[in-house]
Amino acid sequence: MDIESKKFLGQPKNFVSIFNALLFDGQPVLKPEYLKDENSKLVMNVSSKHVDIIKRYEDGTYLDLFVIESQSNVDPSMVARVMEYESVARMRYIRQNFKKHVPMHTRLPMILTVVLYVCESKWNAAKRLR
Repeated sequence: MDIESKKFLGQPKNFVSIFNALLFDGQPVLKPEYLKDENSKLVMNVSSKHVDIIKRYEDGTYLDLFVIESQSNVDPSMVARVMEYESVARMRYIRQNFKKHVPMHTRLPMILTVVLYVCESKWNAAKRLR
């Protein structure tokens, strides 16, 4: 992701706008004041790739992670990469927050990743696992 795009999308208002548009038909459900920057290396995968932007959303009730990954070319493995990013983030969260085991009924953070494809040609790879 180029620097200007990262700056623009990294602004809390712009960041939540993307997720509100996709999840809530544009209604302002997610609020920018509950976003906090998260280290993108939290989601670094085994091949040392990490996501472009990750934010932690804490509204006093829930803690969730929202991720934007920019893609400038079609990657047939993108669905698997996103799954890997999210799995790695969950495991790192567990290791950082629990010593021996996760207590029963513990709500782990939801991790939602949006891939922004920024190329003129049509995306011709999988968009979801089937």
